Amino acid sequence: MNTNIRKLTIIALAVAVNIAGSKIALALSLPIFLDSIGTMLSAIVVGPVAGLATALVGGLINGALGDIYSIYFAPSGMLMGLIAGLLFHNKKISKPSVIWRCALVTVPASALSALIETILFDGITSAVVTTLIIQTLSKTSMKLFGSAFLTQAVTDYVDKFIAIVLVLVLVKRLPYELTHFESKKEVA
Repeated sequence: MNTNIRKLTIIALAVAVNIAGSKIALALSLPIFLDSIGTMLSAIVVGPVAGLATALVGGLINGALGDIYSIYFAPSGMLMGLIAGLLFHNKKISKPSVIWRCALVTVPASALSALIETILFDGITSAVVTTLIIQTLSKTSMKLFGSAFLTQAVTDYVDKFIAIVLVLVLVKRLPYELTHFESKKEVA
């Protein structure tokens, strides 16, 4: 099968995983979003641009399916996908390095999410528990942006850590040909 078709297939599957994860998290009112497992899959397997594209398409489709917030937060997911691809795609990953790499994926995107929450939504998100935490903390000296950033950083880190570990375990268990795209000439 053509390499580009295989890559597009992984991206399409990753978008579907993001949508399913998002719907599960919303239905169960989880404090994490589960909408980036697919983004991490495409970023780690295909690369940074694929991670970015997966988050964009998934955010737009989720928005069209009723979670309007996902459209506005798509740039945050795109940033996570881009950074995850840069830090994990075709890299040797030790178990301890997953912890700090996940933080590097999470912190910039959490800051962007906090800005979006603060400027556009006054601290409201599609996750009820997260919104309650942000609104409660915003009454402290942290104010709205600080509470949004802290809440996002914690929930995003847990969410992305779960997603990245799941994908890394999955990639190890899948056949090499499904998760690597080198031509036969490069491998030889």
